[in-house]
Amino acid sequence: MLALFGLILLVPKLQAVFVAAMSGLSSSGHQLLARITLDGLARQLVIGLLLGAVWSPCFGPTLGAATTLASQGKDLTQITVLMAIFGVGAAAPLVILGSLSRVSLVKVRGRLLNAGRYGKQLFGSSMLCFGILIVTGADKSVEAWILDRTPDWLTAFSTRF
Repeated sequence: MLALFGLILLVPKLQAVFVAAMSGLSSSGHQLLARITLDGLARQLVIGLLLGAVWSPCFGPTLGAATTLASQGKDLTQITVLMAIFGVGAAAPLVILGSLSRVSLVKVRGRLLNAGRYGKQLFGSSMLCFGILIVTGADKSVEAWILDRTPDWLTAFSTRF
């Protein structure tokens, strides 16, 4: 599944198929979002939930990959940290973009779109490679090679949590 999500991020036609498959959910979210006014804390929560549905085609492959790793049930502390990092990574751009003024955002929009395209390619390639390593069992050899070259203090520190 990890490799499949990596392919979705790498291949524009697969992205289009995934978006089409998720468009019903996204369209429903857009319709609900259009009916909600923007005042009150409870309504803000509802808007956030609806935005999650609307944006699911964008972050679906990434969340799917993280969930796939978590479902393996091994190294739960590492998976918890991974999911926390995913959450921060998903929230950080929204917080940053929400903090920027419209004028500033218009000035950097093109650069943000380019960074997103390159980031998607990099992340998709990584997911595909890791998926292939896991399926072939080569991930164990790579892990052993990395551990052999990692300082003992770093291994002890990283396995303590």
